[in-house]
Amino acid sequence: MSTENNHKDSSNHTSSSSSSSSSSSTIKRKVKDGVNTSNHGGSETIEAKPSLLGLNNKVLLNTPPHSPSLERFSALSKPRESLLTSPEMANIQWGTFNYIALAYVMAGFSIMAQMYKEKGVIVDMELFWTLTKNWHCGLILSVGLFLFSQVNYIQTRLMVKGYIPNRISIVLYCLWQLVAFPVSMSYLFSYELSPILSGGYGLQLCVYSLKNHSYWHTNYFLKKGGVKATSNNSPVTRKDLIPNVSFSHFLYFMVAPTLVFETSFPKTKSIRPSYILKEVLAGFGTFFVFYLMLNLTTPFYRECGTESFLIILVQLSLPSMSLWMLGFYGVFHCLLNIFAEITKYADREFYQDWWNATTFDMWWRRWNKPVYRFMSRHVYTDSMHTIKLNKFWAMVSTFLLSALLHEIVMIISFRFVRPILSTTMLLQIGLVYFTQLPIFQKTRFGNVIMWITIN
Repeated sequence: MSTENNHKDSSNHTSSSSSSSSSSSTIKRKVKDGVNTSNHGGSETIEAKPSLLGLNNKVLLNTPPHSPSLERFSALSKPRESLLTSPEMANIQWGTFNYIALAYVMAGFSIMAQMYKEKGVIVDMELFWTLTKNWHCGLILSVGLFLFSQVNYIQTRLMVKGYIPNRISIVLYCLWQLVAFPVSMSYLFSYELSPILSGGYGLQLCVYSLKNHSYWHTNYFLKKGGVKATSNNSPVTRKDLIPNVSFSHFLYFMVAPTLVFETSFPKTKSIRPSYILKEVLAGFGTFFVFYLMLNLTTPFYRECGTESFLIILVQLSLPSMSLWMLGFYGVFHCLLNIFAEITKYADREFYQDWWNATTFDMWWRRWNKPVYRFMSRHVYTDSMHTIKLNKFWAMVSTFLLSALLHEIVMIISFRFVRPILSTTMLLQIGLVYFTQLPIFQKTRFGNVIMWITIN
């Protein structure tokens, strides 16, 4: 888990008796990650390089917390750009990156030429109006979930301030989750929505659920650990391990492109309009080609009842792989970076170089960093800490929750229960161990198997 290891490197500073070569290598590594370090009176100040994101914030990290149980809530976010903002960071030369982009552009022109030849129009908008029917439901759902989140905020604040007992807070939080899911799903089922639109709204529901869990869970245990440390005459002094229930910080967390709550987030100095314009244009182009690809695949789905399943599968293999790549770039790079720039959120590591993964667990750790960080902190690590699960069962519990959330999105999208996706996700536990064989690890063959598996 590279994110956690990076944090531990930054929080556990070396003593004055450490060798100068070790200190030098540590500083070089942090400068490479985009931060400058300096020591001040036994604490380490980490300041982002202004050339990266124009940062104005400093994070002060003292010695490890007085209560070891709080260490799992240490700040993870740090200033960094997304890999594909500068492809060289991901060992991708601009020539390769531009070639891939041009290939998709030419594919789009090819589809438009075929559409004009068959239907007399460059872009057929019939599918677009079908997909976006009742689009306003998402806006209403988003506003409703945002307002309902204030209930969780209020009860969390009352708990941290000591106005309600911890047990009452647990009950209120569980009630919040129990109300949010059925009410939101019932609302979506009352409208006729396309699978893509309803699936997107299902993801939105999951995002609000995870954010509210992280907000309550983090503040709950930070308060609990702080009380315990104070009773032992060793109060917690690290800012990132003291509960933060200010309303402005809660609102910021609700709109920031992260699922893991922290008591403070690294921010940029200002918003760059040129950067937003660039990502908006890139995102529009990406989703436009995505829509053209959907138009291309629609006839294949209509032939599912007459054509052989194997033939349909082969015909859809290349378009589905293209849709996967376009969806990834459009959401994880363009959309999340736009939100990050608007909110001045400085940690842009929404993904790592998952395309170079040679094992399945490596792919899971790299391709969706916001969800990975949430699962790592609030499911994997917490299940080992609170109910003392070993690593294997902690991993199983993580896959179970992930499978459940994916199944909820599938139910909302297609309005029937067929646990195919969740079953295949649980089977991936075996695939994790299988791809850790020496024949796969750090080999080209392992990377080929990874690509075949995810597509």
